[in-house]
Amino acid sequence: MPPTSSRPPLAAVLLAGLLAASAAADIPEDFEPEKYHAPFREWVKGKDEPKHRVFVEARSHDVDDFPFLDGQWEGIETQDNGDIWFSVSSHSDTQHAQLFRYDVSADRVNHVADVGQATGEKLTGHAPQDKIHGQMFQQGDFIYTGTCEGHVIEGREYPGGYWLKINVNTGVVTNMGKSKTDDGLLCVDYDPWRNILYGMTNRTGELVRFDPETGEEKILGIPWKPYIEKWKKRHGPDTSGKLWPRSLTLMVAPDGKVYGVRRPAATFWQYDPETGEIRTIDVGMPTPAAVREGEKDAKEDWRNSGIHMTRWNEHDRCFYFIRSFDEMLMRFYPPRDGKKGRVEAVHRMGVIDGTNRYGNRPASCTLVIDDRTVYYSPGTRWGGHTHLQSYNLDTGELTEYGPIVVEGGRMVNECHSMTAGKDGKLYLVAFVFSKKGKDPVVPWAMRGPYPFHPRLVIVDPEADRKRREP
Repeated sequence: MPPTSSRPPLAAVLLAGLLAASAAADIPEDFEPEKYHAPFREWVKGKDEPKHRVFVEARSHDVDDFPFLDGQWEGIETQDNGDIWFSVSSHSDTQHAQLFRYDVSADRVNHVADVGQATGEKLTGHAPQDKIHGQMFQQGDFIYTGTCEGHVIEGREYPGGYWLKINVNTGVVTNMGKSKTDDGLLCVDYDPWRNILYGMTNRTGELVRFDPETGEEKILGIPWKPYIEKWKKRHGPDTSGKLWPRSLTLMVAPDGKVYGVRRPAATFWQYDPETGEIRTIDVGMPTPAAVREGEKDAKEDWRNSGIHMTRWNEHDRCFYFIRSFDEMLMRFYPPRDGKKGRVEAVHRMGVIDGTNRYGNRPASCTLVIDDRTVYYSPGTRWGGHTHLQSYNLDTGELTEYGPIVVEGGRMVNECHSMTAGKDGKLYLVAFVFSKKGKDPVVPWAMRGPYPFHPRLVIVDPEADRKRREP
C-alpha cells in the first residue's frame, strides 16, 4: 500500500467514493456513433476490396462486463502453464484498468483485479490508473508490471504509477509501491538475470530501477537530457505540454546494461549500472528509404520517430524490434567485447497494398517471436483493418495472412498487445469494430467515426488462415 502520508482524509475518500459510484455521466445514455463499420462480408464486396485473397478467421472472448474498457497497450504475458494474463485499459475519467486471466484449459476469461483497488487508488478521487502500458514479465510464481495514466484530467491529480506483482497461483495482486517520480510508468522492462525492473516515466522521461525483493527504487537520470537541452536552446525553457520525452521500449542486455531510444531519428542511448552513466551511442542506424528519396514530410517524421517493441533472442544474441517510422523489422547487437553496437535492417513489415507509413508512429506493439518465426500485426489508420504477418528468420520468407476477422464478421481495427501461447496459438487484445445494437459503445472508444470495443482474440496461425473466392 502507498504511505499513509500520501492519502487524503477518510471523509474525502468516502465522498470521492460516492461520486465515483454515481459516475454514470461517464457514459451518456443517448450516445450514438457517427457510423458503424461494415462487417467483413459486406466489406469484401465493396469498392475497398483488397488485392489479398486471404484472411484470418479468429475466435474471441468479450469483456462486456466492463463496458468502460477501450483497448490495451502491451500488457500481456503467457504464464509457464499456458494461461494468458492481460490487462485492458480505460480512458474513462473515473474508471481504472482491469486485469484478467485467460484459463486455457477451461477456455474462459476470468476477471482478476481492478487496478485501482490493487494500487489503493480506487476511491481517492485522483485521476485513475487506467493503463498497464508496459510489458508484463513472469519470474517464478509472480508476474511483474507497472501502471500508468492514459490521459490528463483537468483538476484531478495523477499521483504516479505503481509497481505491481501478481501471484499466478492465487491471483493476488500486491502493490509494491508508488514510483518516486510521481509519474506514470509508461514503459517497463525486466532484467531476468538479476531480478531487477526498469521503467521509463510518461511525462518526465526519467529512467528508474526497482528491486522487487527489497522494494527499493532509484531514479537513474533522464536519457532524453541531450535532446531536451537542445530543444530548450531553440524554443525556450518552458517545455510544459510542448515536449513529450516518450520512450516505448527498453532493452536489458545479459551484461546488465540498459538501452533505449530517443529523438532525433531513433538515437540509441545506454545506461551502465557499473558506472551509473547514461550516454548516447552510435549504432549505425540505417536511414529509411523514404528519407533518402526525399518523400514529403519524411525527414521531419523521421526526426521525431523511435522504435516499438523489442525482443531479446538468445539464438541470435540480439534484440529484434520494429522501427516506428516504417515498420521495418530490425535487429540490434549491443556493444560487447570492445566492439561497437550495431543495428541492421531485416525486412519491411506492414506493407499492405503499397505503403502503410503515416506520421512518425505507425507501428503497433505486437512483436512476437515464436521459435524462429516473428509475428506482427501492422499498425492501421483509424478505420483500417489490421492484418497478421509472419517472417521466418531462417528462410527470410514473409507470409501475409490477411485481415483479422472475429465472430459475426466483425473486423479488427488494430492490436496493441500480442503473445505466443504454449499451444502454438497467438493471443491478442484487439480493438474490434462494434456492431450496432449488439456490442458495447462508449464515446471515448472510437477510431475516427467508428466505435470499437476490446476483445481477447485467439489465432491459430495456420488453421485460421482462410482463402476467399475472387
